Amino acid sequence: MIKFFRKIRQNLLMENKTGKYFKYAIGEIVLVVIGILIALQINQWNENRKENNALKTLTENLNNEFQKNLKELEIDLSRVKNTITASNTLLSYTGLKNVEVDNIIIDSLIYYAVSNPTWNPSSYVLNDIKNSGKLSTLKNENLKLLLYDWDRLYEDILEWHAGSTNNTNRLVYFVGEKGSLVNIDYYNKKNEKGTKFNIENINLLQEIRFENELENSLYSLIELEKRYHKASVLLNKIIELSNSNNITK
Repeated sequence: MIKFFRKIRQNLLMENKTGKYFKYAIGEIVLVVIGILIALQINQWNENRKENNALKTLTENLNNEFQKNLKELEIDLSRVKNTITASNTLLSYTGLKNVEVDNIIIDSLIYYAVSNPTWNPSSYVLNDIKNSGKLSTLKNENLKLLLYDWDRLYEDILEWHAGSTNNTNRLVYFVGEKGSLVNIDYYNKKNEKGTKFNIENINLLQEIRFENELENSLYSLIELEKRYHKASVLLNKIIELSNSNNITK
């Protein structure tokens, strides 16, 4: 092709058609420039396509991670609600001289009252996005802001998680000191028989320390439940905005 254009130019010069030569040369330059621009545009299109595909994969992974976190949160939120209900019920009995409740009911309430929250949301994809600098590639500014909000809320949840676990452990320690953990395990079918000692957990209701430890544990759980509800709302928003249909908005 190059030889073809060169031959045309040589013929024009040999025929002393300088004007036509220059017009042809200019036309040839224009064609070359257009060809370069087209090539650059195609290259840019390919780069944009690769970037959009990478962004789509990134947000899909993020969406999947937060959907998994939300499902696990809903399970643990239900567990926390049961623990709060059991703790409140036990507190309604503490200090009463005549509690007309079967001991096995008290064992069951204590079993739920000493259940630790277990929600541990995954952050592998989000950490990878932040550590690799890919967070800036997200086009949705609202999604970025929600992810920043999630970071702060997650740290807050971890603190209350630790506090709740510590308070629950103190409660378990006291039950083991003054009552029977075996009877609680028996209720949960972890032991085939209850304790061989003449001890009943219903007597814990007359212990002021039991009431205090239970109250501390309950306070932590209520605060944690509030943050769980905030997390549920925030996770739903992140899931909605990280949907593949919204990644470019």
